[in-house]
Amino acid sequence: MKRASTALVAVLFAAPLFLQAQGEGAPVASSAEERRVLLVGAHPDDEDTNLIAWLQRGGRAHTAYLSLTRGDGGQNLIGNELGEELGIIRTEELIAARRVDGAHQFFTRAYDFGYSKSAEETYTHWPKDSLLNDVVTVVRAWRPHVIIAMFSGTPRDGHGHHQVSAMLAREAYEAAGDTVRFPVRDFGPAWTPLKFYRTARFDTAQATLRMNVGEYDESLRRSYAEIAGESRSQHKSQGFGALQRRGVVWNYVRREATRVNDGTPAASEQSMFDGIAAGALASRGGPGDAVAPHIFLDAFADRRTVAVGDTARVTATLYNRSRRTIYVTPEPAEGIELRSANRFVRVLPDSALTWAVSIPGTTVTEPWWLTSPRNGDLFAVPLPTLDDSRNWRSMPENERTRGHVVSAAVSLDSLGPVSRVRNATVVYRFLDPVNGDVRLPIAVTPRISVALDNASELARANVAIDRFVNVTLRSAMMTPQSVRISLALPAGLTADSASRSVTLDSAGTRRVTFRLRGRLAPGIHAVSASATAGTETYASGYIPIDYEHITPQRLYRPATVELQAVDVSVPEGTSLGYVQGVGDKVAIALQQLGIPVTVIRPLDIPTVDLSRFTAVVTGPRAYDAHSELIDNNTYLLDYVRGGGTLVVQYGQYEMMRPGIMPYPISIARPHDRVTDETAPMTVLDPSAPVLNSPNRVIEADFNGWVQERGLYMPRAFDERYRPVLETNDPDAPPNRGGILVAPYGRGTYVYTTLAFFRQLPAGVGGAAKLFVNLVTQGAQ
Repeated sequence: MKRASTALVAVLFAAPLFLQAQGEGAPVASSAEERRVLLVGAHPDDEDTNLIAWLQRGGRAHTAYLSLTRGDGGQNLIGNELGEELGIIRTEELIAARRVDGAHQFFTRAYDFGYSKSAEETYTHWPKDSLLNDVVTVVRAWRPHVIIAMFSGTPRDGHGHHQVSAMLAREAYEAAGDTVRFPVRDFGPAWTPLKFYRTARFDTAQATLRMNVGEYDESLRRSYAEIAGESRSQHKSQGFGALQRRGVVWNYVRREATRVNDGTPAASEQSMFDGIAAGALASRGGPGDAVAPHIFLDAFADRRTVAVGDTARVTATLYNRSRRTIYVTPEPAEGIELRSANRFVRVLPDSALTWAVSIPGTTVTEPWWLTSPRNGDLFAVPLPTLDDSRNWRSMPENERTRGHVVSAAVSLDSLGPVSRVRNATVVYRFLDPVNGDVRLPIAVTPRISVALDNASELARANVAIDRFVNVTLRSAMMTPQSVRISLALPAGLTADSASRSVTLDSAGTRRVTFRLRGRLAPGIHAVSASATAGTETYASGYIPIDYEHITPQRLYRPATVELQAVDVSVPEGTSLGYVQGVGDKVAIALQQLGIPVTVIRPLDIPTVDLSRFTAVVTGPRAYDAHSELIDNNTYLLDYVRGGGTLVVQYGQYEMMRPGIMPYPISIARPHDRVTDETAPMTVLDPSAPVLNSPNRVIEADFNGWVQERGLYMPRAFDERYRPVLETNDPDAPPNRGGILVAPYGRGTYVYTTLAFFRQLPAGVGGAAKLFVNLVTQGAQ
């Protein structure tokens, strides 16, 4: 595994994180209170990193961002992960952003179910009371003096999630001090924020205050906008790389409510902290920077993963690179003599203290919000209780324990109080020939992990099946293990062997491949794998989620794949060329249906003999993701003119550029989409070949779709395109841009904005039938 080195040492202040409220929700800003600000948005990329960096790194206030969701319903420009897997990536991207700008990160229990057109639609998925409870809990935990909503809370926000986030932010501002509605025993001590703002970056005429977030900070040797650009660029899965700007950069907010200086007109304010006692400002360095920069703590484990029930050995070393003697209390420590009742070890200047620690493998390390199945579109995680004030669910995501931690209390005097506490995340360190010093946090995993490639797959019903199933085994044991792997198969399928025996090396990984043959009746069938080592049998495992810009994570699931056997016909001789798009598993799904698929790199299109394919397919947003595809698009159009079939899955506004599509289309701003996956699908032309050959598509084939029907659907198009279907969300006008078919030269051009990239990996049989019809028009 090759990864860039990541700083993993976190420093926490020994002082209490939160102060008690004075009175029952009374507005308080005592001289000892640190200023705190909470920004509230809906998704991981909604935050204003310029404002966050200016506040936090500028030492103006301790700052936190609350994202209602983890971005599970979005798309993915860096890989094929969607849904909860994408939510893990985007969670870690937010935490990576907070490492840059120094702020804190919160979430609610809301699962991102996909685009929503209104607050009303959003609340059909998210129980309003549950979400407001979560926001109030965060407000009481973080105790902000100022709340800033990222959106207006009106329909002009576009996305219903955006609108709801702003509405909840305002409601929490009003209600967080109400201990009758939100009892202290359930939501923590009352807290009443003092001021409420909304960002006005996109409506500066409504702003009541502006600030230069491009200000240069001499101590940091960077401007806050430069820091913000780096922070924003952590959202790599969304393609949100940002410039690190120098010079004046204005940011705008609008004051909407205040409890402290309501006699001062909003437009007369000089600062969002007007009327709030000066107090103690936030540390410029943020929560992860050292109070004394010359004291470092490292904690290195002897292994990357710790098996449940096993123990890792850790070597902890505290380096005193300062010019004065310090007094250290390591915790925990083994075999080290602690002196006097104060239990300290003296560490001289320019020296180090090393001690040993044992880390037991007790609980599997996994994303905490996925430890229980979701309850609808809410993660099933209980709210924190007051009598457990250190409960991590009430703590910022980036401050709760992220792996195993070794601590050391440091004093500057042998008889003095602890001045600071050092916490080091335990990591496995190794030398990579390319990346050099690589440090990865250790994790507790099952002794043997068993995983299949996919959770769901497609198959053709009543047709001979001949496919391979890969079983990935991962060991967390430090000695070789003899493992026997077995498959449980549905009626109609047999494997080339009933079981396999392999030797799994110490901390090793093996991939065992079975060949399956047979036939399946239409319906859902399960294929499961298990592994037996000694007297223990394992039937679940993890999928690694590993990118260089985030902390690696693991998604656990049963070692079972659901095979959706679809009654679908595929013409003999069908052969496809496929250009990958964004978050795209469509080619894999087509191969599961027995269709030969050759993946073509956009750069190689001029050198590929396209005539050998009965159709060429481009993946979702492929033109947006690959500039080479735009450069080489004329080769694809020439292929169609010569008699080929080209199926283009949805793109964004780049599809309106001349030369990409054979005839023009028009996409509205904001774009038309059908977010209701159950929206009626009206057939415009019952005789259309794509609805009849080789498979007859019926009304039932549009049942069971997931998340949405279509997106970026053309509102208008050239008359040479023949629309096939019409659909719309409730209270929205009909849209005929889901499937457009046009003759072009001697061939056929198909443009579809239906969300096949979600349906096919989810095993939606009706969508599979329809897509096979689209790609086989030239094979008949």
